[in-house]
Amino acid sequence: MFLAAETTTDMQSPLDELIPGSLDTAQTDAEEDQQELAAVARAFGSTVLNRLPNVAWEPFVESVPIGFARSHVVLALQSQDGGDVELAVGDGKGLAAIDIVRRLFQRPVRPVFVKPERVREAINHAYEEHGGTTREVLHSMEYDEGIQIFNESQDLLDSSGKAPVIRLVNQLLFEAIKSRASDIHVQPAENAVVARLRIDGVLFDTIEIPKSLQDEVVSRIKVLGSMNVAEKRMPQDGRATVRIADRVIDLRIASLPTSHSERVVIRLLDKSARLYTLTELGMPGPTLDRFSRLISLEHGLLLVTGPTGSGKSTTLYASLQQIRTSECNILTLEDPIEYELEGVSQTQINEKKGLTFAKGLRNVLRQDPDIIMVGEIRDRDTAVMAIQSSLTGHLVFSTLHTNDSASAVTRMLDLGIEPYLVASSLVGVLAQRLVRRVCAHCRRESPPDEAQQGWLDAQKGFVPERTYIGEGCDVCRGTGFKGRVGIFELLVVDDRCRSLIQKRANASELRDAAVSSGMTLLAEDGLRKVSEGQTALAEVMRVAQRSSD
Repeated sequence: MFLAAETTTDMQSPLDELIPGSLDTAQTDAEEDQQELAAVARAFGSTVLNRLPNVAWEPFVESVPIGFARSHVVLALQSQDGGDVELAVGDGKGLAAIDIVRRLFQRPVRPVFVKPERVREAINHAYEEHGGTTREVLHSMEYDEGIQIFNESQDLLDSSGKAPVIRLVNQLLFEAIKSRASDIHVQPAENAVVARLRIDGVLFDTIEIPKSLQDEVVSRIKVLGSMNVAEKRMPQDGRATVRIADRVIDLRIASLPTSHSERVVIRLLDKSARLYTLTELGMPGPTLDRFSRLISLEHGLLLVTGPTGSGKSTTLYASLQQIRTSECNILTLEDPIEYELEGVSQTQINEKKGLTFAKGLRNVLRQDPDIIMVGEIRDRDTAVMAIQSSLTGHLVFSTLHTNDSASAVTRMLDLGIEPYLVASSLVGVLAQRLVRRVCAHCRRESPPDEAQQGWLDAQKGFVPERTYIGEGCDVCRGTGFKGRVGIFELLVVDDRCRSLIQKRANASELRDAAVSSGMTLLAEDGLRKVSEGQTALAEVMRVAQRSSD
Protein backbone atom coordinates (compact mmCIF):
# COMPACT_ATOMS: atom_id res chain seq x y z
CA MET A 1 0.00 0.00 0.00
CA PHE A 2 1.22 3.50 -0.75
CA LEU A 3 2.26 5.51 2.27
CA ALA A 4 1.42 9.10 3.16
CA ALA A 5 3.29 11.91 1.42
CA GLU A 6 5.62 12.64 4.33
CA THR A 7 7.17 9.16 4.05
CA THR A 8 10.56 9.37 2.34
CA THR A 9 11.68 6.67 -0.04
CA ASP A 10 14.00 6.31 -3.01
CA MET A 11 11.10 5.47 -5.31
CA GLN A 12 8.59 8.28 -5.21
CA SER A 13 4.96 7.36 -5.76
CA PRO A 14 3.10 9.46 -8.34
CA LEU A 15 0.60 10.14 -5.55
CA ASP A 16 3.26 12.11 -3.68
CA GLU A 17 3.05 14.91 -6.22
CA LEU A 18 -0.39 16.08 -5.17
CA ILE A 19 -1.21 14.74 -1.68
CA PRO A 20 -1.64 17.77 0.57
CA GLY A 21 -0.62 17.78 4.22
CA SER A 22 -4.20 18.13 5.44
CA LEU A 23 -6.83 15.44 5.08
CA ASP A 24 -9.57 17.95 4.36
CA THR A 25 -9.13 20.72 1.78
CA ALA A 26 -10.63 24.12 2.31
CA GLN A 27 -14.21 24.30 1.05
CA THR A 28 -15.03 26.97 -1.56
CA ASP A 29 -18.43 28.38 -2.27
CA ALA A 30 -20.81 25.54 -3.20
CA GLU A 31 -22.35 27.27 -6.19
CA GLU A 32 -18.97 28.16 -7.72
CA ASP A 33 -17.82 24.57 -7.27
CA GLN A 34 -20.92 23.27 -9.03
CA GLN A 35 -20.50 25.73 -11.91
CA GLU A 36 -16.82 24.89 -12.31
CA LEU A 37 -17.51 21.15 -12.30
CA ALA A 38 -20.30 21.59 -14.85
CA ALA A 39 -17.98 23.62 -17.12
CA VAL A 40 -15.28 20.94 -16.95
CA ALA A 41 -17.84 18.23 -17.69
CA ARG A 42 -19.04 20.15 -20.78
CA ALA A 43 -15.44 20.44 -21.98
CA PHE A 44 -15.27 16.64 -21.87
CA GLY A 45 -18.59 16.39 -23.70
CA SER A 46 -20.32 15.07 -20.58
CA THR A 47 -22.70 16.17 -17.80
CA VAL A 48 -22.65 16.08 -14.01
CA LEU A 49 -24.46 12.97 -12.74
CA ASN A 50 -26.56 12.91 -9.58
CA ARG A 51 -25.28 9.47 -8.54
CA LEU A 52 -22.38 7.12 -9.21
CA PRO A 53 -22.94 4.79 -12.18
CA ASN A 54 -21.07 1.94 -10.47
CA VAL A 55 -19.47 0.80 -7.21
CA ALA A 56 -15.91 1.44 -6.05
CA TRP A 57 -12.99 -0.36 -7.71
CA GLU A 58 -11.23 -2.47 -5.07
CA PRO A 59 -7.61 -1.97 -6.29
CA PHE A 60 -8.05 1.80 -5.98
CA VAL A 61 -9.29 1.54 -2.39
CA GLU A 62 -6.47 -0.86 -1.51
CA SER A 63 -3.69 1.26 -3.03
CA VAL A 64 -4.72 4.89 -2.66
CA PRO A 65 -4.84 6.59 0.77
CA ILE A 66 -8.20 8.03 1.72
CA GLY A 67 -6.57 11.44 2.14
CA PHE A 68 -5.79 11.58 -1.60
CA ALA A 69 -9.31 10.50 -2.58
CA ARG A 70 -10.87 13.11 -0.33
CA SER A 71 -8.51 15.91 -1.31
CA HIS A 72 -9.30 15.52 -5.01
CA VAL A 73 -12.85 14.17 -4.58
CA VAL A 74 -12.15 11.18 -6.83
CA LEU A 75 -12.98 7.48 -6.63
CA ALA A 76 -12.22 4.81 -9.22
CA LEU A 77 -15.23 2.69 -10.20
CA GLN A 78 -15.57 -0.80 -11.58
CA SER A 79 -15.41 -0.65 -15.36
CA GLN A 80 -18.04 -2.47 -17.38
CA ASP A 81 -15.59 -3.50 -20.12
CA GLY A 82 -12.76 -4.37 -17.73
CA GLY A 83 -10.34 -2.15 -19.67
CA ASP A 84 -10.51 1.55 -18.88
CA VAL A 85 -10.71 2.74 -15.29
CA GLU A 86 -13.81 4.83 -14.65
CA LEU A 87 -12.86 7.68 -12.32
CA ALA A 88 -15.68 9.51 -10.56
CA VAL A 89 -14.61 13.16 -10.32
CA GLY A 90 -16.44 15.55 -8.00
CA ASP A 91 -14.16 18.60 -8.15
CA GLY A 92 -13.20 20.61 -11.24
CA LYS A 93 -9.81 21.37 -9.67
CA GLY A 94 -8.96 17.68 -9.34
CA LEU A 95 -8.28 16.91 -12.98
CA ALA A 96 -4.59 16.29 -12.27
CA ALA A 97 -5.69 13.21 -10.36
CA ILE A 98 -6.77 11.62 -13.65
CA ASP A 99 -3.19 11.47 -14.89
CA ILE A 100 -1.89 10.30 -11.50
CA VAL A 101 -4.36 7.41 -11.40
CA ARG A 102 -3.47 6.51 -15.01
CA ARG A 103 0.24 6.39 -14.15
CA LEU A 104 -0.36 4.49 -10.91
CA PHE A 105 -2.39 1.65 -12.46
CA GLN A 106 -0.90 1.79 -16.01
CA ARG A 107 -4.39 1.75 -17.51
CA PRO A 108 -6.48 4.30 -19.48
CA VAL A 109 -8.71 6.45 -17.25
CA ARG A 110 -12.14 7.70 -18.31
CA PRO A 111 -13.54 10.53 -16.10
CA VAL A 112 -17.16 10.44 -14.97
CA PHE A 113 -18.36 13.70 -13.41
CA VAL A 114 -20.59 13.26 -10.35
CA LYS A 115 -21.92 15.68 -7.74
CA PRO A 116 -19.21 16.12 -5.06
CA GLU A 117 -21.44 15.14 -2.12
CA ARG A 118 -22.21 11.82 -3.81
CA VAL A 119 -18.50 11.13 -4.41
CA ARG A 120 -17.61 11.96 -0.79
CA GLU A 121 -20.33 9.65 0.50
CA ALA A 122 -19.05 6.86 -1.76
CA ILE A 123 -15.45 7.42 -0.60
CA ASN A 124 -16.43 7.11 3.09
CA HIS A 125 -18.49 3.99 2.39
CA ALA A 126 -15.81 2.30 0.24
CA TYR A 127 -12.96 2.84 2.70
CA GLU A 128 -15.11 1.85 5.66
CA GLU A 129 -16.04 -1.42 3.94
CA HIS A 130 -12.39 -2.05 3.13
CA GLY A 131 -11.29 -1.43 6.72
CA GLY A 132 -10.07 -5.00 7.24
CA THR A 133 -9.85 -6.59 10.68
CA THR A 134 -7.74 -6.14 13.76
CA ARG A 135 -6.40 -9.66 13.25
CA GLU A 136 -5.10 -8.78 9.77
CA VAL A 137 -3.36 -5.68 11.08
CA LEU A 138 -1.86 -7.66 13.96
CA HIS A 139 -0.46 -10.31 11.62
CA SER A 140 1.14 -7.67 9.37
CA MET A 141 2.91 -5.85 12.21
CA GLU A 142 6.67 -5.50 12.67
CA TYR A 143 7.08 -5.58 16.44
CA ASP A 144 10.30 -3.57 16.57
CA GLU A 145 8.74 -0.35 15.23
CA GLY A 146 8.20 2.50 17.70
CA ILE A 147 5.08 4.41 18.61
CA GLN A 148 4.21 7.61 16.77
CA ILE A 149 1.77 10.24 17.95
CA PHE A 150 -0.94 11.41 15.59
CA ASN A 151 -3.47 14.20 15.70
CA GLU A 152 -6.49 12.97 17.66
CA SER A 153 -8.88 14.57 15.21
CA GLN A 154 -7.57 12.32 12.45
CA ASP A 155 -9.89 9.93 10.66
CA LEU A 156 -9.46 6.29 11.71
CA LEU A 157 -9.98 5.22 8.09
CA ASP A 158 -6.68 6.87 7.09
CA SER A 159 -4.04 4.53 8.51
CA SER A 160 -1.57 4.79 5.63
CA GLY A 161 1.96 5.60 6.75
CA LYS A 162 1.26 4.97 10.43
CA ALA A 163 3.36 2.86 12.80
CA PRO A 164 2.07 -0.70 13.33
CA VAL A 165 0.89 -0.17 16.91
CA ILE A 166 -1.03 2.94 15.83
CA ARG A 167 -2.65 0.97 13.02
CA LEU A 168 -3.54 -1.82 15.46
CA VAL A 169 -5.23 0.55 17.94
CA ASN A 170 -6.94 2.43 15.10
CA GLN A 171 -8.29 -0.83 13.70
CA LEU A 172 -9.49 -1.96 17.13
CA LEU A 173 -11.40 1.31 17.51
CA PHE A 174 -12.73 1.01 13.96
CA GLU A 175 -14.03 -2.52 14.53
CA ALA A 176 -15.66 -1.47 17.80
CA ILE A 177 -17.46 1.45 16.16
CA LYS A 178 -18.51 -0.63 13.18
CA SER A 179 -19.87 -3.34 15.53
CA ARG A 180 -21.87 -0.77 17.54
CA ALA A 181 -19.84 -1.59 20.66
CA SER A 182 -20.22 0.63 23.71
CA ASP A 183 -16.90 -0.34 25.34
CA ILE A 184 -13.50 -1.81 24.50
CA HIS A 185 -11.70 -3.83 27.19
CA VAL A 186 -7.95 -4.40 26.90
CA GLN A 187 -7.52 -7.08 29.55
CA PRO A 188 -4.03 -8.45 30.37
CA ALA A 189 -3.50 -12.08 31.33
CA GLU A 190 -0.32 -13.94 32.27
CA ASN A 191 0.75 -14.82 28.73
CA ALA A 192 -1.39 -12.65 26.46
CA VAL A 193 -3.67 -9.63 26.27
CA VAL A 194 -7.32 -10.09 25.28
CA ALA A 195 -9.25 -7.31 23.55
CA ARG A 196 -12.99 -7.58 24.19
CA LEU A 197 -15.98 -5.60 22.89
CA ARG A 198 -19.22 -4.96 24.74
CA ILE A 199 -21.96 -5.21 22.12
CA ASP A 200 -25.61 -4.82 23.14
CA GLY A 201 -24.57 -5.10 26.78
CA VAL A 202 -22.62 -8.38 26.45
CA LEU A 203 -18.84 -8.82 26.25
CA PHE A 204 -17.29 -10.71 23.32
CA ASP A 205 -13.62 -11.64 22.80
CA THR A 206 -12.39 -10.07 19.56
CA ILE A 207 -8.60 -10.57 19.37
CA GLU A 208 -5.69 -11.91 21.41
CA ILE A 209 -2.70 -9.55 21.38
CA PRO A 210 0.79 -10.95 22.02
CA LYS A 211 2.16 -10.19 25.48
CA SER A 212 5.19 -8.52 23.90
CA LEU A 213 2.91 -5.79 22.51
CA GLN A 214 1.04 -5.12 25.74
CA ASP A 215 3.05 -2.08 26.93
CA GLU A 216 3.06 -0.50 23.47
CA VAL A 217 -0.69 -0.92 22.98
CA VAL A 218 -1.52 0.42 26.45
CA SER A 219 0.91 3.31 25.99
CA ARG A 220 -0.65 4.18 22.65
CA ILE A 221 -4.13 4.27 24.19
CA LYS A 222 -2.85 6.42 27.07
CA VAL A 223 -1.24 8.82 24.60
CA LEU A 224 -4.62 9.13 22.90
CA GLY A 225 -6.20 10.09 26.22
CA SER A 226 -3.43 12.56 27.19
CA MET A 227 -2.57 10.36 30.17
CA ASN A 228 0.78 9.89 31.90
CA VAL A 229 2.51 7.04 30.04
CA ALA A 230 5.16 6.65 32.73
CA GLU A 231 2.63 6.22 35.56
CA LYS A 232 1.70 2.53 35.76
CA ARG A 233 0.93 2.08 39.46
CA MET A 234 -2.06 4.40 39.81
CA PRO A 235 -5.44 4.46 38.00
CA GLN A 236 -5.83 7.20 35.41
CA ASP A 237 -8.65 8.72 33.38
CA GLY A 238 -8.42 10.34 29.97
CA ARG A 239 -10.51 11.36 27.01
CA ALA A 240 -10.05 11.83 23.28
CA THR A 241 -12.01 12.44 20.09
CA VAL A 242 -11.57 10.48 16.87
CA ARG A 243 -13.35 10.47 13.53
CA ILE A 244 -14.44 7.71 11.24
CA ALA A 245 -15.62 9.23 7.97
CA ASP A 246 -18.21 11.84 8.98
CA ARG A 247 -18.85 10.38 12.46
CA VAL A 248 -17.30 11.94 15.56
CA ILE A 249 -16.63 9.55 18.44
CA ASP A 250 -15.77 10.63 21.99
CA LEU A 251 -13.55 8.23 23.93
CA ARG A 252 -13.54 7.98 27.73
CA ILE A 253 -10.41 6.04 28.72
CA ALA A 254 -9.71 4.52 32.14
CA SER A 255 -6.63 2.53 33.17
CA LEU A 256 -6.28 0.32 36.24
CA PRO A 257 -3.18 -1.50 37.56
CA THR A 258 -3.64 -5.28 37.89
CA SER A 259 -1.43 -8.24 38.77
CA HIS A 260 -0.59 -8.63 35.07
CA SER A 261 0.11 -4.94 34.32
CA GLU A 262 -2.41 -2.29 33.32
CA ARG A 263 -5.95 -2.94 32.18
CA VAL A 264 -7.67 -0.33 29.99
CA VAL A 265 -11.34 0.28 29.22
CA ILE A 266 -12.48 2.68 26.49
CA ARG A 267 -16.09 3.93 26.52
CA LEU A 268 -17.29 4.95 23.04
CA LEU A 269 -19.78 7.81 22.69
CA ASP A 270 -20.96 8.46 19.15
CA LYS A 271 -21.59 12.22 19.04
CA SER A 272 -23.24 11.95 15.63
CA ALA A 273 -25.66 9.20 16.72
CA ARG A 274 -29.35 10.01 16.41
CA LEU A 275 -31.16 10.67 19.67
CA TYR A 276 -34.18 8.48 20.36
CA THR A 277 -37.68 9.74 21.05
CA LEU A 278 -39.78 8.37 23.90
CA THR A 279 -41.98 6.45 21.48
CA GLU A 280 -38.91 4.57 20.16
CA LEU A 281 -37.68 3.28 23.53
CA GLY A 282 -40.19 0.45 23.80
CA MET A 283 -42.46 1.74 26.57
CA PRO A 284 -45.89 0.09 26.53
CA GLY A 285 -48.74 2.47 25.73
CA PRO A 286 -50.16 2.98 29.25
CA THR A 287 -46.67 3.50 30.73
CA LEU A 288 -45.77 5.98 27.98
CA ASP A 289 -48.98 7.98 28.55
CA ARG A 290 -48.41 8.25 32.30
CA PHE A 291 -44.72 9.06 31.91
CA SER A 292 -45.52 11.78 29.34
CA ARG A 293 -47.90 13.37 31.85
CA LEU A 294 -45.23 13.31 34.57
CA ILE A 295 -42.58 15.05 32.44
CA SER A 296 -45.12 17.78 31.61
CA LEU A 297 -45.65 18.79 35.25
CA GLU A 298 -44.67 22.25 36.44
CA HIS A 299 -42.59 20.99 39.38
CA GLY A 300 -41.55 17.84 41.18
CA LEU A 301 -38.75 15.25 41.27
CA LEU A 302 -38.78 12.45 38.68
CA LEU A 303 -36.25 9.63 39.04
CA VAL A 304 -35.05 7.08 36.47
CA THR A 305 -33.42 4.02 38.05
CA GLY A 306 -31.48 0.99 36.91
CA PRO A 307 -27.92 -0.38 36.83
CA THR A 308 -25.11 1.13 34.76
CA GLY A 309 -25.79 0.70 31.05
CA SER A 310 -29.55 0.32 31.37
CA GLY A 311 -30.35 3.32 29.16
CA LYS A 312 -31.23 5.88 31.87
CA SER A 313 -29.48 8.77 30.12
CA THR A 314 -31.14 7.89 26.81
CA THR A 315 -34.55 8.09 28.49
CA LEU A 316 -33.74 11.45 30.08
CA TYR A 317 -32.49 12.89 26.78
CA ALA A 318 -35.64 11.68 25.03
CA SER A 319 -37.74 13.29 27.76
CA LEU A 320 -35.97 16.64 27.44
CA GLN A 321 -36.35 16.53 23.67
CA GLN A 322 -40.10 16.04 24.01
CA ILE A 323 -40.73 18.89 26.45
CA ARG A 324 -38.19 21.53 25.36
CA THR A 325 -39.65 24.72 23.94
CA SER A 326 -38.37 28.24 23.34
CA GLU A 327 -40.36 29.34 26.39
CA CYS A 328 -38.64 26.85 28.71
CA ASN A 329 -35.17 27.26 30.26
CA ILE A 330 -33.59 23.80 30.59
CA LEU A 331 -30.22 23.25 32.29
CA THR A 332 -28.37 19.97 32.87
CA LEU A 333 -25.50 18.78 35.06
CA GLU A 334 -23.87 15.72 33.53
CA ASP A 335 -20.84 13.47 33.94
CA PRO A 336 -20.10 13.05 31.10
CA ILE A 337 -22.13 15.03 28.56
CA GLU A 338 -23.02 12.18 26.21
CA TYR A 339 -24.98 14.06 23.53
CA GLU A 340 -25.44 17.71 22.58
CA LEU A 341 -29.03 18.87 22.95
CA GLU A 342 -30.03 21.91 20.92
CA GLY A 343 -31.58 24.66 23.04
CA VAL A 344 -30.38 23.10 26.31
CA SER A 345 -27.54 24.47 28.47
CA GLN A 346 -25.38 21.51 29.49
CA THR A 347 -22.68 21.61 32.18
CA GLN A 348 -19.91 19.05 32.62
CA ILE A 349 -19.26 17.99 36.24
CA ASN A 350 -15.59 18.19 37.25
CA GLU A 351 -15.07 16.81 40.75
CA LYS A 352 -11.27 17.28 40.56
CA LYS A 353 -11.86 21.04 40.34
CA GLY A 354 -14.62 21.05 42.94
CA LEU A 355 -17.64 21.16 40.63
CA THR A 356 -19.81 18.40 42.08
CA PHE A 357 -23.48 17.72 41.36
CA ALA A 358 -24.50 19.37 44.65
CA LYS A 359 -22.38 22.50 44.11
CA GLY A 360 -23.39 22.73 40.45
CA LEU A 361 -27.06 22.47 41.40
CA ARG A 362 -26.74 25.42 43.79
CA ASN A 363 -25.33 27.54 40.96
CA VAL A 364 -27.86 26.29 38.41
CA LEU A 365 -30.67 27.59 40.61
CA ARG A 366 -29.30 31.12 40.07
CA GLN A 367 -29.78 30.71 36.30
CA ASP A 368 -33.60 30.99 36.49
CA PRO A 369 -34.25 27.40 35.30
CA ASP A 370 -37.62 25.85 34.59
CA ILE A 371 -36.33 22.27 34.19
CA ILE A 372 -33.15 20.80 35.66
CA MET A 373 -31.55 17.47 34.84
CA VAL A 374 -29.06 16.16 37.40
CA GLY A 375 -27.05 13.30 35.93
CA GLU A 376 -27.03 11.22 39.12
CA ILE A 377 -27.91 11.49 42.81
CA ARG A 378 -24.78 10.09 44.47
CA ASP A 379 -24.97 11.48 48.01
CA ARG A 380 -27.18 13.19 50.56
CA ASP A 381 -26.13 16.73 49.57
CA THR A 382 -27.21 16.19 45.97
CA ALA A 383 -30.46 14.55 47.08
CA VAL A 384 -31.27 17.47 49.40
CA MET A 385 -30.56 20.05 46.68
CA ALA A 386 -32.65 18.12 44.12
CA ILE A 387 -35.62 17.94 46.52
CA GLN A 388 -35.33 21.60 47.51
CA SER A 389 -35.21 22.57 43.83
CA SER A 390 -38.35 20.57 43.09
CA LEU A 391 -40.18 22.11 46.06
CA THR A 392 -39.36 25.66 44.92
CA GLY A 393 -41.17 25.32 41.60
CA HIS A 394 -38.74 23.43 39.35
CA LEU A 395 -39.14 20.14 37.52
CA VAL A 396 -36.07 18.04 38.33
CA PHE A 397 -34.95 14.88 36.52
CA SER A 398 -32.27 12.60 37.95
CA THR A 399 -31.10 8.98 38.17
CA LEU A 400 -30.40 6.43 40.89
CA HIS A 401 -28.85 2.97 40.87
CA THR A 402 -31.56 0.71 42.32
CA ASN A 403 -33.04 -2.62 41.25
CA ASP A 404 -36.64 -1.43 40.86
CA SER A 405 -38.80 1.65 41.19
CA ALA A 406 -39.96 1.05 44.79
CA SER A 407 -36.37 0.64 46.00
CA ALA A 408 -35.60 4.20 44.83
CA VAL A 409 -37.90 5.56 47.53
CA THR A 410 -36.20 3.58 50.29
CA ARG A 411 -32.78 4.62 48.90
CA MET A 412 -33.73 8.30 49.32
CA LEU A 413 -34.76 7.60 52.90
CA ASP A 414 -31.50 5.72 53.49
CA LEU A 415 -29.60 8.83 52.35
CA GLY A 416 -31.09 10.64 55.33
CA ILE A 417 -33.89 12.54 53.60
CA GLU A 418 -36.94 13.10 55.79
CA PRO A 419 -39.97 11.04 54.68
CA TYR A 420 -42.23 14.10 54.42
CA LEU A 421 -39.76 15.74 51.98
CA VAL A 422 -39.63 12.65 49.77
CA ALA A 423 -43.42 12.29 49.84
CA SER A 424 -44.05 15.94 48.92
CA SER A 425 -41.40 16.23 46.17
CA LEU A 426 -41.29 12.85 44.39
CA VAL A 427 -43.81 12.51 41.56
CA GLY A 428 -42.66 9.27 39.97
CA VAL A 429 -39.92 6.65 39.52
CA LEU A 430 -39.22 4.89 36.23
CA ALA A 431 -37.18 1.68 36.52
CA GLN A 432 -35.76 0.21 33.32
CA ARG A 433 -33.48 -2.40 31.78
CA LEU A 434 -32.22 -3.08 28.28
CA VAL A 435 -32.77 -6.49 26.67
CA ARG A 436 -31.31 -7.63 23.38
CA ARG A 437 -33.66 -7.87 20.41
CA VAL A 438 -33.98 -11.27 18.74
CA CYS A 439 -32.48 -11.03 15.24
CA ALA A 440 -35.32 -10.68 12.75
CA HIS A 441 -33.34 -12.57 10.08
CA CYS A 442 -32.85 -15.81 12.03
CA ARG A 443 -35.68 -15.73 14.57
CA ARG A 444 -37.72 -18.89 15.16
CA GLU A 445 -40.23 -20.03 17.74
CA SER A 446 -38.77 -22.20 20.51
CA PRO A 447 -40.44 -23.56 23.67
CA PRO A 448 -38.84 -22.74 27.07
CA ASP A 449 -36.53 -25.26 28.66
CA GLU A 450 -37.14 -26.75 32.11
CA ALA A 451 -35.44 -23.95 34.09
CA GLN A 452 -37.20 -21.26 32.07
CA GLN A 453 -40.56 -22.96 32.48
CA GLY A 454 -40.02 -23.10 36.24
CA TRP A 455 -39.36 -19.36 36.29
CA LEU A 456 -42.45 -18.72 34.18
CA ASP A 457 -44.60 -20.80 36.52
CA ALA A 458 -43.48 -18.61 39.43
CA GLN A 459 -44.66 -15.41 37.70
CA LYS A 460 -47.95 -14.03 38.98
CA GLY A 461 -48.75 -11.79 36.02
CA PHE A 462 -48.63 -12.20 32.27
CA VAL A 463 -47.23 -15.45 30.82
CA PRO A 464 -46.36 -15.56 27.09
CA GLU A 465 -48.07 -18.11 24.86
CA ARG A 466 -44.98 -18.50 22.66
CA THR A 467 -41.27 -17.76 22.99
CA TYR A 468 -38.57 -17.13 20.40
CA ILE A 469 -34.82 -17.49 19.93
CA GLY A 470 -32.33 -16.35 17.31
CA GLU A 471 -30.37 -19.17 15.67
CA GLY A 472 -27.46 -16.93 14.65
CA CYS A 473 -26.57 -15.58 11.20
CA ASP A 474 -24.17 -13.20 9.47
CA VAL A 475 -26.43 -10.22 10.18
CA CYS A 476 -26.23 -10.71 13.97
CA ARG A 477 -22.59 -11.98 14.05
CA GLY A 478 -23.87 -15.43 15.02
CA THR A 479 -25.28 -14.20 18.35
CA GLY A 480 -28.98 -14.43 17.51
CA PHE A 481 -29.49 -10.83 18.70
CA LYS A 482 -29.25 -7.43 17.03
CA GLY A 483 -30.00 -4.18 18.83
CA ARG A 484 -31.73 -3.61 22.17
CA VAL A 485 -35.11 -2.53 23.49
CA GLY A 486 -36.13 -1.27 26.93
CA ILE A 487 -38.40 -2.87 29.52
CA PHE A 488 -39.97 -0.53 32.05
CA GLU A 489 -41.95 -0.17 35.25
CA LEU A 490 -43.33 3.21 36.30
CA LEU A 491 -44.28 3.98 39.89
CA VAL A 492 -46.53 7.05 40.04
CA VAL A 493 -46.52 8.58 43.50
CA ASP A 494 -50.22 9.00 44.36
CA ASP A 495 -51.87 9.77 47.73
CA ARG A 496 -51.63 6.14 48.89
CA CYS A 497 -47.89 5.98 48.09
CA ARG A 498 -47.29 9.32 49.85
CA SER A 499 -48.95 7.98 52.96
CA LEU A 500 -46.78 4.85 52.87
CA ILE A 501 -43.60 6.91 52.34
CA GLN A 502 -44.38 9.07 55.38
CA LYS A 503 -44.79 5.85 57.41
CA ARG A 504 -41.37 4.63 56.12
CA ALA A 505 -42.99 1.61 54.44
CA ASN A 506 -40.58 -0.88 52.91
CA ALA A 507 -40.09 -1.42 49.18
CA SER A 508 -42.37 -4.46 49.06
CA GLU A 509 -45.33 -2.50 50.49
CA LEU A 510 -44.73 0.36 48.06
CA ARG A 511 -44.50 -2.07 45.14
CA ASP A 512 -47.78 -3.78 46.05
CA ALA A 513 -49.53 -0.41 46.33
CA ALA A 514 -48.21 0.69 42.93
CA VAL A 515 -49.24 -2.59 41.27
CA SER A 516 -52.75 -2.22 42.65
CA SER A 517 -52.80 1.24 41.05
CA GLY A 518 -51.90 -0.19 37.65
CA MET A 519 -48.07 -0.42 37.60
CA THR A 520 -46.61 -3.06 35.26
CA LEU A 521 -43.53 -4.76 36.71
CA LEU A 522 -40.26 -5.06 34.79
CA ALA A 523 -40.60 -8.82 34.37
CA GLU A 524 -44.17 -8.54 33.08
CA ASP A 525 -43.23 -5.88 30.53
CA GLY A 526 -40.35 -8.11 29.42
CA LEU A 527 -42.60 -11.16 29.06
CA ARG A 528 -45.01 -9.20 26.88
CA LYS A 529 -42.10 -8.33 24.60
CA VAL A 530 -41.16 -12.04 24.58
CA SER A 531 -44.66 -12.91 23.42
CA GLU A 532 -44.40 -10.27 20.65
CA GLY A 533 -41.13 -11.78 19.42
CA GLN A 534 -39.06 -8.72 20.29
CA THR A 535 -36.73 -10.48 22.74
CA ALA A 536 -35.93 -13.89 24.18
CA LEU A 537 -37.08 -15.34 27.49
CA ALA A 538 -33.46 -15.85 28.57
CA GLU A 539 -32.85 -12.11 28.14
CA VAL A 540 -35.74 -11.14 30.40
CA MET A 541 -34.60 -13.65 33.02
CA ARG A 542 -31.05 -12.26 32.79
CA VAL A 543 -31.94 -8.62 33.48
CA ALA A 544 -35.23 -8.74 35.42
CA GLN A 545 -34.98 -11.86 37.58
CA ARG A 546 -33.38 -10.10 40.56
CA SER A 547 -35.84 -7.20 40.53
CA SER A 548 -38.79 -9.59 40.58
CA ASP A 549 -37.52 -11.79 43.42
